[in-house]
Amino acid sequence: MDVNTHNTTLWKEFKEGDSQALGKLATNHYRVLFNYATKFTKDKELIKDCIQDLFLYLWDHRENLQTSPFVTIYLLKSLRNNLFKKLQQEKKAFTDEFDTELPVSEGVTAESDIIELELFYENELKIKSILSSLPKRQQEVIFLKFYEGLSIEEIAEIMDMNRQSVSNLLQRAIQNLKHNWFLAFQLFYFMYRSSL
Repeated sequence: MDVNTHNTTLWKEFKEGDSQALGKLATNHYRVLFNYATKFTKDKELIKDCIQDLFLYLWDHRENLQTSPFVTIYLLKSLRNNLFKKLQQEKKAFTDEFDTELPVSEGVTAESDIIELELFYENELKIKSILSSLPKRQQEVIFLKFYEGLSIEEIAEIMDMNRQSVSNLLQRAIQNLKHNWFLAFQLFYFMYRSSL
């Protein structure tokens, strides 16, 4: 069973009320979520709190969640949103406490955030369409490499392949994406931007 299928199965079981499935999802994704969050803050305790809050929220709202999302992507986006809310709250608390204005961050406004989010979701649909045209193994290697940010060695371990075979598979997947080069460029651009 590939990683996506396994995650989707756990997600379905969790939505049906299986707390152990949620625990497995949390365990399987903790390192990826933690590493991703360190791109936004170095406060490890805040990161741990946000991850814990995320899984508590998921449990409390499981009936209203999407049926079969790309689980890792869903968790990463949810963590990012949760983390940004907490960072905003901390910033507001700091501002209120010292009654001083903090400098506006390099041109980022609520409006630009909304526009970026709309563009992201619009392009996400196009990207999913392109990726779904790839063979399953190529979809998996692209997902692990660019969505989860795993190394070739880690992917080889997950997919039970040797390192060279993973490199070859990744190269073939990228070659296949080049047939639709503009959307492939957008895919890599948005994945690169989200990794900053």
